Amino acid sequence: MNVSLTPELEKFIKNEIGSGFYQTASEVVRAGLRKLKDEKKPHPAEAPATEEQLEKWIQESIDSLDRGEGIDGKKMFRELRKEISQAKRRRG
Repeated sequence: MNVSLTPELEKFIKNEIGSGFYQTASEVVRAGLRKLKDEKKPHPAEAPATEEQLEKWIQESIDSLDRGEGIDGKKMFRELRKEISQAKRRRG
């Protein structure tokens, strides 16, 4: 897949790679797409008004995790530690 970017976006991607947190343009683009995808998910606009509403939201979250829609926390933290270590090595 080829994607055309404005010069401003290309500069942004290069700066993100230069920060040491990302190694490639693909990583930057994937991170942006994940954020965009996450923003499109429905989020509660406010705190629950009742205990019943809170229980409903908790149950919906549990059901979502049971369907495999959650994030593997251990895997996520392994990847973050790896990225942090790599960034530290690159910085010296």
